[in-house]
Amino acid sequence: CAIMTRVTMLQTAQRVFSLKGIFPAITTPFDDKQEVLYEKLHTNLQFYEKLPFSGYLINGSNGEVAALSIEERLQILRHVHQKVDRNRLLVANAYCESTKQCCEVTKLLASSGADAVLVLLPFYHRRSLNEDAILAHFRTVADSSPVPVVIYNNPGVTNLDISTQTILKLAEHPNICGVKEDNVSKIAELMGEIENKKLNFEVSQSSGSKLLQSLVIGACGGMVSLPNILGEEVCQLYQLYRDNKLEEAAKLQYRLARVDTMLMLANLGVPGMKAALDLLGLYGGPCRLPLQSLSSHDIDKLKDRLVQSGFL
Repeated sequence: CAIMTRVTMLQTAQRVFSLKGIFPAITTPFDDKQEVLYEKLHTNLQFYEKLPFSGYLINGSNGEVAALSIEERLQILRHVHQKVDRNRLLVANAYCESTKQCCEVTKLLASSGADAVLVLLPFYHRRSLNEDAILAHFRTVADSSPVPVVIYNNPGVTNLDISTQTILKLAEHPNICGVKEDNVSKIAELMGEIENKKLNFEVSQSSGSKLLQSLVIGACGGMVSLPNILGEEVCQLYQLYRDNKLEEAAKLQYRLARVDTMLMLANLGVPGMKAALDLLGLYGGPCRLPLQSLSSHDIDKLKDRLVQSGFL
């Protein structure tokens, strides 16, 4: 990381864990009957394994976690664990609405191959979640987890933005290793406090359109959806930053942002990501209902954007 001389590395049961580098938030392939299509997951992974990813985020928002059963989440993780190089670190989403179930799922994920777990704040009762409740949730999960915990701050989903000060309090826990965060201003504030307090804690950007800015101010990498379709280019951006070729990196970031902002800001979301996968020769396929596939009109707009940005 740019302004830190150390690297956050927590020892799991198997090996050392760090958020450094690029972790694609992979999609979950479904067939026309809404069942998980493991052969297509394998096909996509075979392509991804040719790229210099640090690891994978499994069953994230981009993986339609809210539409998956616990058993499906575990089976998907096991499949990825079996198919990818063991040098890849696996982060699995442990989202549950109760702290008790989140603790239970965390243990199951760890035993199924996860090197770390991503924990999203429960949000069904968000009006009653004050700072004490937020701290208690993450600390309780971290206390019981066999693997490191990564905080997932996603106010777009939860309608709750975990404050910088709350994140810093959680960063003092020995088994909470980092945060997945989108807000560049908050990342800057966090990095300054992490450095001042010498905390063993990392920050990973969650948006492909903000990756370079975040790296420059101290983020150690990105846990983002864009590498599903543009993995080589996102890894190239990361390497250009590491090589201090910032002008070249900025030009590539502009191109990547044109695609990423269309997917996110135009509310194309997961259906858009899956359509882009299909356009680029990988498997996207349908979403699990109630999510709908993109209309032909939106697919044409997405294709035009990929062409205009030089990716298709």
